[in-house]
Amino acid sequence: MGKPRKTKKKFDYGKNRKRQWKKAKQLPRVNCNEIRGAWDSKRSVLQNMSDMGISYDPNKTIPVPKTKTAINPDEIPKETFQLEGQHQKRQVVQALEEQASIPQPRKVRLSQPEVKYCIYMMEKYGEDYKAMAKDEKNYYQETPKQIRRKIRTFMSIPEQYNIYLKSK
Repeated sequence: MGKPRKTKKKFDYGKNRKRQWKKAKQLPRVNCNEIRGAWDSKRSVLQNMSDMGISYDPNKTIPVPKTKTAINPDEIPKETFQLEGQHQKRQVVQALEEQASIPQPRKVRLSQPEVKYCIYMMEKYGEDYKAMAKDEKNYYQETPKQIRRKIRTFMSIPEQYNIYLKSK
């Protein structure tokens, strides 16, 4: 049995250590416009978050019960959590709540081969999903329910389904 080789560490001349150090020292960019607009760079992260009424440490805001209290539910303190201090920038939390309450549009899309597969099956068999499951183009051996679900998904996407209807 052979001995393991000893490898000698080599210095990586291709890396700019000064640039890496500066990049590591930078604060990360906040993507949320509401928080970025209310942020005061002269204050600490904890002070900024408490001014906005946002929790800095969710584990301290909403404590997780210990296993002893989970076993004995009578010992659980029934306190409501409250963020400490005055919230000077309440509009940030209100803007975040409004943004979260807006329903997001569905972003479901089928790939081009799946669309062609659905169109082929619909044109050849109509609504006979059992026959579709036995077709030779059913490469992935999908069951009738799986094929029906895929076709229903295709029909629920107006951008793709309308193109099929126009060509028909």
